[in-house]
Amino acid sequence: MKSLKIWSLVAMLALAMTACDKKGGEQDEPKVGGLENIEQEWKLASVNGTPVDFNVYISFSSGTFALYQQVYTLDYQFYDGEYTVSGNTLFGSYFDGGNWKCDYTGGITEDGKSMTLKSKEDHPVTYVYEACTIPEIVKEEALATRASEFIPFL
Repeated sequence: MKSLKIWSLVAMLALAMTACDKKGGEQDEPKVGGLENIEQEWKLASVNGTPVDFNVYISFSSGTFALYQQVYTLDYQFYDGEYTVSGNTLFGSYFDGGNWKCDYTGGITEDGKSMTLKSKEDHPVTYVYEACTIPEIVKEEALATRASEFIPFL
């Protein structure tokens, strides 16, 4: 009887080992391209791999962006400006004259559902955004804010 239990455990262990994917799920990783498909709406999902507990939405269209953030207050702040993509680098400035805190490198998955941006700083931060539709209530309730009044997320 004891021998049957041991053989059962050995069989279960062997089965479990053969069922594991040695690539660790790498084959399921979406392919990432450049930023050529940036012109859509995005919601921040994570920072350095950690899900966020605040809201940041950004829309890119025809060289301009609209940023709605609920980071430092209970209300949404609104910022807008211009952006430029050169290769896989994203640059931007606010219409009130301030620049983004840094430039970003990154790419968008081939399916267009996810965008990764990495800050070009001494201590880079990785931001992952998911494609979305910015809720109208966010747009309507966002306070028109100058980039110099609050600290914008970008």
